[in-house]
Amino acid sequence: MDYIKKINIESVEAFIGRDIKRNVISIGFDVAEHETGIAIIRTTDSYLILEKVHKFSIPKKVTELDALDLFLSQLDDFKLKMSQEYKFDENVIENCFFGRNVNTTKLLARCSGYVYDRFRGISKHSQLIMPISARAKIRFKKSNKSIKGPKLKKEIITYVNEILGTEITDNDIADGVVLALCGVIWED
Repeated sequence: MDYIKKINIESVEAFIGRDIKRNVISIGFDVAEHETGIAIIRTTDSYLILEKVHKFSIPKKVTELDALDLFLSQLDDFKLKMSQEYKFDENVIENCFFGRNVNTTKLLARCSGYVYDRFRGISKHSQLIMPISARAKIRFKKSNKSIKGPKLKKEIITYVNEILGTEITDNDIADGVVLALCGVIWED
């Protein structure tokens, strides 16, 4: 089977200071208004493997219903392909929070619900997690408390690349990896 990166699981545990579950498959969804990043991580007794990354894109100038239709179409196609390859142990979906725009928040909540609905049948467990909680779970720390926006995204990409030895450049994919990692980490 093709994969993106295979890394010794003990080195990942040492880097993040957390124990990792063995022999599980986790999928992480960074649900966003226009770009949804997805990552699949599998573990064995010895390795953590970044299996796949994927991205859904929704054009910016479409109606809310057209955006939902486009999202669902891509989600259903992706589920069909993944259900033929995987039975997920963990389905980790970024939970939405109220930002500046109530319509964006409503769209994100709907899309997160659709991800849960579509993937609950091929996942043993699903969870919604806030972005800050997901980052804390993998022990990400900002360089300073005031950093946000593109600078924060860049730091997250760098951290993910350091953990896995990858060369990810896309912040939505990096966020999907963070969420998939949450699914393989033992709870405190």
